[in-house]
Amino acid sequence: MTEKDNVMTANRVVREWKAKHKSDYDDFKRQVADIGNGDLSLMERTMGLLSDCMPQEARDFYAYIYNYIENPDSVKNDNRAFSRYDQLAAECIFNGTMIKMDFTTGQIESTNSASSNCTIIRTDDFEESITSMPQSMKCILNDLINQMVASGIDMHLPEKDRAALQNLGLLVSKTVYVYSLLFVPEYLERLYHRVAVDGDSLAYCIYYFVTFDHGLRQMADMFSRQMANRHSTSFTTAMLSMCIRTFIGHSLSNRSDTKEGWMQLANETNNDDCWKEIMLALRDSHTHGGQQKDSRTLDELLICDTEVLKSKIQDYLRENPQTSRLAYLLYALRQTGKIQPCSYITFHRALQSLSPKPLGGPDVPQKCFHELMADPKLLDSKGKKWQQAKSIIDHWQAEFDKKDI
Repeated sequence: MTEKDNVMTANRVVREWKAKHKSDYDDFKRQVADIGNGDLSLMERTMGLLSDCMPQEARDFYAYIYNYIENPDSVKNDNRAFSRYDQLAAECIFNGTMIKMDFTTGQIESTNSASSNCTIIRTDDFEESITSMPQSMKCILNDLINQMVASGIDMHLPEKDRAALQNLGLLVSKTVYVYSLLFVPEYLERLYHRVAVDGDSLAYCIYYFVTFDHGLRQMADMFSRQMANRHSTSFTTAMLSMCIRTFIGHSLSNRSDTKEGWMQLANETNNDDCWKEIMLALRDSHTHGGQQKDSRTLDELLICDTEVLKSKIQDYLRENPQTSRLAYLLYALRQTGKIQPCSYITFHRALQSLSPKPLGGPDVPQKCFHELMADPKLLDSKGKKWQQAKSIIDHWQAEFDKKDI
């Protein structure tokens, strides 16, 4: 499957989940609104979910690094291994060896060339690459280096020793960088298990909120209101800037929001800093063009008793296995008012969940459906194709019109 296929599958699964757990999502939205009133319980739940998925090896590693920075002597006899990739990490940190991580297979190995299908860890251009890292990652690494050299500055070390201390700080930040990325596959595996196997509702709610409910724009609006109503510090201003730029970049790249939507927020906000950051972020952003694909499920598209309707649709598919006749099915549903307005492609994708086998390509039924919608009088023509189509459509319109739906 391609990345687009994976995204479409994830979108469909999350929409199906939301259709069956509306009360859970409503509770989530109430907790989101409560953040504006100072209730951070949802944030604590989110951080708890992320923390629970952190591998134990990662916890041990970060504890080791913290202790090393505070007091190097406290860990001088600690020779434990943090990962089965310790040797590979050392080659990367000290010799510039590139590491390839394939998130599809979970394979991690050294490589001599970069691959567009994999994540590459490299340190040979570490100092230059810091500038393109997310702001949060840069802050962490810069703080590590600063904390390492702070004691040397206070003690007025000779220039040679101070340079050595700065190099040590850089080495520590490289180590944190490499190991943090090496822990990602196991972290994602744990998160997947928590969501797909344990069915944790929080992850589904966050995904739906961000992808389909303009969640990032809502959060940016909430943050700006908080700052407008309170005295902001340089730190909160910097964090607002980082959040807005991250939110806008993500929402535009995955097409969960539009430049027009963010412009609307900018024009409605009373916070000058928020307006400025939105305008700057939009100026620097690059969109992929087009609209986000409509990933609605049948439960979201169908009107009235969806279970009865889906049962009748399954009967239709058994009686009419030809792909071309899917056009008649959508037409009958439209004529009886049993489905929300949607494109044929959206219906075709949603319908696949009811079919035990692939439905076939959408091109032929899509063309037929468009012909019917453009000229319904085709059903009154004497051609054999359209007479057969009229017979099928009339029969199933009567089925969909029955009072038990």
